[in-house]
Amino acid sequence: MVVRNFFEDIFHRAVDYFTPYKIKSVPNLNARAYAIAGVFSAMLVCILIRYAWLSFFPTAIRTRLVDTGSRQFESVVTLMQPRATISDRNGSPLAVSVPSTSIFILTKRMPKDRETIEKISKQLNVSFNYLMQIKKEKHNFVWLKRQLTSIELSKLGTLKRWQNFIGTVDEPKRIYPEKDIAAQLIGFVGADGNGLEGLEKIYNSRLNSKPTKAEVMRDARGNFVMVTPNDASKPAQDAANLKLSIDLTIQQITQNALKAGVLRAKAKGGSALVMDVKSGELLAIASYPTYDLNNPPENDPEARRFRPIMDAIELGSVVKPMWIAKALDLGLITPQTKIWAENGQLALRGGVIHDTHPHQWLTPEEILKVSSNIGSYKVVSKMGRTEFYKALMQIGFGRFPGTGLPGEWGGRIRKPQRWHDIDFANMAFGQGFAISPLQLLHGLSIIVGGGVDHGVNLLKVDPLQQDDTVGPPLRYISAKTSKTVANMMVAVVEEDGGSGGVHARIPGVLVAGKTGTAQIWNKDERSYSGRTPVFEGIIPANDPKLAIVVVIDRAGVRPAQGGPISGPVFAEIGRKTVDYLNSRGIYNMVPYQNQYLKAVSKK
Repeated sequence: MVVRNFFEDIFHRAVDYFTPYKIKSVPNLNARAYAIAGVFSAMLVCILIRYAWLSFFPTAIRTRLVDTGSRQFESVVTLMQPRATISDRNGSPLAVSVPSTSIFILTKRMPKDRETIEKISKQLNVSFNYLMQIKKEKHNFVWLKRQLTSIELSKLGTLKRWQNFIGTVDEPKRIYPEKDIAAQLIGFVGADGNGLEGLEKIYNSRLNSKPTKAEVMRDARGNFVMVTPNDASKPAQDAANLKLSIDLTIQQITQNALKAGVLRAKAKGGSALVMDVKSGELLAIASYPTYDLNNPPENDPEARRFRPIMDAIELGSVVKPMWIAKALDLGLITPQTKIWAENGQLALRGGVIHDTHPHQWLTPEEILKVSSNIGSYKVVSKMGRTEFYKALMQIGFGRFPGTGLPGEWGGRIRKPQRWHDIDFANMAFGQGFAISPLQLLHGLSIIVGGGVDHGVNLLKVDPLQQDDTVGPPLRYISAKTSKTVANMMVAVVEEDGGSGGVHARIPGVLVAGKTGTAQIWNKDERSYSGRTPVFEGIIPANDPKLAIVVVIDRAGVRPAQGGPISGPVFAEIGRKTVDYLNSRGIYNMVPYQNQYLKAVSKK
């Protein structure tokens, strides 16, 4: 009976529990919450157990899932976008980016057998040891070949049989259409698309666009694809071309003339530069020997050396016009002043200075014409050491030209307190301090270009966009003195008896210039040995527009003098450049008949 009553009670309770009108009006919410939490907790525990089972235990289903995921995603790689174009002042391309193909390998998917790797090594011409080494790389993605042309890629043959772990991707490649033209100036880039030398290096951030992250994926057929943002392989729209100051035609003229001059002189190398004296723009800057930018040499420092800005040379008598100009501007001498030249020899404390020929009384113009060392020293001595040192700095011989190019020479000049008497005298005719060919050209452009420093400009100058907030340019001499000095330098070239300048004459063009024979200091012998012929010239002398400097380093023929060695190179550059500019309507010079042509016409 007791058991029966117990079950009847349970039954009635259950019926009452599910009878709607007997349900309590206040539910037990805590009980319900605990029940629901218990259900979800049990589900979460089941999910975590399943995740651990699939992730950490080497089951068959785990292997299938990992293989499926790797077929869809393999790696992430950074791709460089095409660089902006470098062009000459007229828009002719000097450095451009073109499409190319690069080959990569996924190291984690490489086969383990040596035979297959040997076949890959042979077909792709990649070292077997290198392939074995990269198998151990932590990074899955490794480049095998970069920036191949279509011809180079076709020579490698089909890669389909390796498509499970080798793929290709399009990349921009930097090429240089003019090959060796202005090679040291332009420089080149590495495989990663960053500039390594020259303008490619110093303007790297301006030329480069933002790199792109790309995912290496596999499609449904198992082929590799690069997933990149839209337009990732196109140049940035705001990547403006870098327009240089040089003129491609003038650069070609200059390089060809320099090469011929160096070979004739059996010299070690040389520099030749052309500058617009009105703006400071470099129209040409040549260095020989040179190289093909598309195939830069790894172990030829002489070819890669940018001589016009790196060579430190005691350039000799070509600096004399700078000191004559300053002394004239300071009022220490006049064009009519007579300087006693000591008959070619002057003893000073510490040594003796000589002239190549004995002279007596010389005017400043005659000092330049016959290149008198004694006359130049006496002019400089009127300035005094302090004023002379100041002139050296103002003309740019003791400071960097400001190109920003790697290896640029800033000059080597000792303080006046360390000068002995003989040192002071030697500096008056270009010995005892070292400057680069570019510094010489810069100084020449100052004294004949109106007397002001326009700087050295490697980029094309737009007169309409020039910033005039930096103040007026540094003035070295007055415009009047500048014109006077240019006229004085005419005698070196156009008059008989000039110091070898006859070799620099250009028919129909009034030329002014100065010769020099730089002596090279030998540290081992502690004496001067070897010669570097130099010529600087102005075209046209009556209205200077171009300044040209030619330096032939260590000429192997004799006499190794500036006039007969460097003068003809100047003449060829000047003649062809004037013809070119005249043909474009840039120059309209009045033809000039020099003394030689006048003499010939009378016969």
